[in-house]
Amino acid sequence: MDTKIISQWTLSNKEAQQKGLDSSFGNMVANLDATMQEEIAAFINGQANKNKPLLNALNLCYSVVESEFKAARWVSFERDIFLDKSANGCWVIREKDSDGLHKPFPNGARVDEVTKHIRSTLIDPFNKWKVPKKSALMCIHQLNEKAPFPSFNNSVSSYYLGSKIRLYSDSKNVYGHHAGNGINSASTYNDGVCIPFLAFKSSMTDAKALFIESIYKGLTPVLLNSNVIYKALIVALNYNNKAAVEQLKDKIQVLEQLIHQKITNTLLLDDFIRADIAPYQEKILEDTELGHWSLWTEELDSDAEQVIDLPTPMVARDPKSSINDGVVAIDFGTKSTVVVYQKDNVNIHPMRIGTGDLSKDIQAHHYENPTIMEFRDLNTFITAYSEKANKPYTRWQDLTISHTAKNAMEGTDSSKFNTFLDEIKQWAGDKNRKLKVVGQQGKVIDLPPFLELTEDDFNPIEIYAYYLGLYINNLNNGIFMDYILSFPVTYEMPVRDKIIESFERGIKKSLPSELGADAIEQLTVTKGASEPAAYALTAFKAHNFDPVDDERIFYGVFDFGGGTTDFDFGIFREAQGAKERRFDYVIEHFGAGGDKFLGGENLLELLAFEVFKKNKVALLEAGIQFEKHPEKDAFAGSEQLLSYSQEAKNNTKKLCIALRPFWEEHDDFSIDSSDSLSITLTDSSGIQHSAFNLVVDEEELRQLLSDRIERGVENFFDALRLAFSHSEAQLNDIENVNIFLAGNSSQSSFVTSLFKKHIALQDEEIGTEEQSHFELFAPLGADKKNIEKPTGKTGVAFGLIESREGGNIKVIDRNVNGEDIRFKYYLGENRKGKFKPIVDRENKFNEWIEFIDAGYQKFELYYSEQPTSSTGNVLAADDSIKKKSIKLDLTDDDAMVFIRITSPTQIEYVIADEVDIKKNIYLNEPQSLEL
Repeated sequence: MDTKIISQWTLSNKEAQQKGLDSSFGNMVANLDATMQEEIAAFINGQANKNKPLLNALNLCYSVVESEFKAARWVSFERDIFLDKSANGCWVIREKDSDGLHKPFPNGARVDEVTKHIRSTLIDPFNKWKVPKKSALMCIHQLNEKAPFPSFNNSVSSYYLGSKIRLYSDSKNVYGHHAGNGINSASTYNDGVCIPFLAFKSSMTDAKALFIESIYKGLTPVLLNSNVIYKALIVALNYNNKAAVEQLKDKIQVLEQLIHQKITNTLLLDDFIRADIAPYQEKILEDTELGHWSLWTEELDSDAEQVIDLPTPMVARDPKSSINDGVVAIDFGTKSTVVVYQKDNVNIHPMRIGTGDLSKDIQAHHYENPTIMEFRDLNTFITAYSEKANKPYTRWQDLTISHTAKNAMEGTDSSKFNTFLDEIKQWAGDKNRKLKVVGQQGKVIDLPPFLELTEDDFNPIEIYAYYLGLYINNLNNGIFMDYILSFPVTYEMPVRDKIIESFERGIKKSLPSELGADAIEQLTVTKGASEPAAYALTAFKAHNFDPVDDERIFYGVFDFGGGTTDFDFGIFREAQGAKERRFDYVIEHFGAGGDKFLGGENLLELLAFEVFKKNKVALLEAGIQFEKHPEKDAFAGSEQLLSYSQEAKNNTKKLCIALRPFWEEHDDFSIDSSDSLSITLTDSSGIQHSAFNLVVDEEELRQLLSDRIERGVENFFDALRLAFSHSEAQLNDIENVNIFLAGNSSQSSFVTSLFKKHIALQDEEIGTEEQSHFELFAPLGADKKNIEKPTGKTGVAFGLIESREGGNIKVIDRNVNGEDIRFKYYLGENRKGKFKPIVDRENKFNEWIEFIDAGYQKFELYYSEQPTSSTGNVLAADDSIKKKSIKLDLTDDDAMVFIRITSPTQIEYVIADEVDIKKNIYLNEPQSLEL
């Protein structure tokens, strides 16, 4: 049984409290206060919505009396009560001897004596009527227009009231004022009668506010004296005043409707509040083919329970019946994240993530979810997140991600810039990088490097995965239990494992607790192929590659993304032999590399750095600072210009936004005739400088882009040469290598032209200029209209599913050295101003390599991640070459310094002679060095 109709909803006390529900009708009404105030505010603001019961009732009743409440002075209520806008309150004016209300009192009688009389006569449980002040009383003696009661000589008729003497209060006593005397008359008289007065707080010109206050005071307009809905409104707004509504206690239809609305909204707005996902249709609670997971409570463990009576029967759905037989692939990107899924057939579909309203027209950017978070109220979010094991009651208004956070960051002022986090993946990939999380309410969390994070620490990657899980697993999509995650080729195994663990915890957190703890534990997140290898599989399929028999298709992938560029090299072939009989194809990737700072966003930051540097004189005068680019060095005057402050970061981001159309080659972008760009920048004191002109040379920027991208292309071909030199196949012997461009940044015209240039150079070097050794393939997604097809960005996620365990493609990764990836660096020395490599990525772990003599106490170690450094032609002064100065604890003219690799980023060095080193006999203890 997948669904069932229920009339009662069983919840634990804590769950009921978190949802704002209660089995007690009175407690439920108490929980409606915020809703009621919202609907009252909507009424006053002129809104209309038939789905909001209180608002609808208010509008219906007000439409009957609107003209009276808008009248110049008087509004008539039942029981001879009249609102007098001139006096800012109500009078009770009755015919003499009707009930003894207007009993005469002597001049100077005590106020409390008169008050006691009028209240005991009126018996009004809503209000405390009083003796009017003299200023208010004079209003009733100045009737300049027709009154809704008998009057004479601009005052209440003495014949009707029974006396010309009317009482007013002054301190603790009452005094009689003659109706014919003016306000300045000091004369007082005996035997005055009291006209009870009830002050109003609302503005007398705000008809709707007066109407609402009348309801709170239990006053019924004469025109609504038999209106059942109005009586229900009095009960709704005064339910806590039990004595007052006793006579009307059966008039609870508005409250019942509000409770129904509360329960319905709790169910339909559940994910809207959490993740800005569009509210579910009410049909989900009515259709037996649909149903809501939250109403299915069989799997919940509960000691103390509350049974909520549902105003109307609703349909509950077993969440287990919503589990898809499928798999989800997540390409967790530096700048954006892509999700695709496959259900019960071979078709793969992209999933819209970070876009709450799925009824909107589908746009390509819906499939690319910005990897960014905005911390609005960290304390509230963390408290809510920790209070419930699964699907906690977090709020989107406290912490946002994706398009919402990105748009907010681009429009924020510098004072809030640090409350955004857009370097989540960079933090994870850097073993030494700490992180400061700043909330807009003032909370600051200092986090250690990602690998040192404990289960109790705030984990941004887990939180990001939690939000992804909410978008993936909901009543629109069903539930997925099998996930594959991609990684850059340069990520070490411990980092990959911790990211997997973080994603698994976050996605599990997003699942409904009604699924049951045992079922939730079945969810798995596994490591997939590397990002470029996954893209290669998608490209092979898209271009109809079909190797047969012994045919080997050689490939290289240039994955030029937003943050970094990854390379991957390998072979695509048909599966062979008994060990591979379950597969159709095998992809063997035996070479990998990358360019850490070659990414679209990094290029924008590089352009911004150079533009700022060009305008350094103007910036120094204005006190405006900017961020240092990681590949650039300090320059003259940079002491006052380079900073890591949020103003500097915001300035860099603003200029990047302004330069984006230039980098993305928008047709409608151009620098103005004065060769300048005008943007708003913030100085170090937080003062904004609007329309600040920056001189920009387009040709210089184009050359800068071309030079930096060309360096990345050169790195690619050097990495390719190294990869094939260490494989069974030599580059000179290979007939053709297919080069696939991937990543959004590969769409740049610079990339294609530079690759064509370097392919020609490679062919010339190999000596086969007539027939090229290389074939270049543009990024996927040329057909912009077919947004469900893989693109240069989404192709990675598609490839993850193609290479999934249980699929028909086997992935062999020869980039892994034992339990971890290969060494990340090229180590060497400075020879005649050039970097000369001694240790490279292909060296095995834990094997000693002779490096330099031990005759001096100090030596310098040069290192680089760039494959071009392997050529021996890179200048030692190049930005990509780093240096470590090492001091030995002893010297020996007959010994050597030996180096061995112990991890992808760590080495050890030791002093030994050439014979003893083979026996692991050293002259000192091996020293460890993290690069």
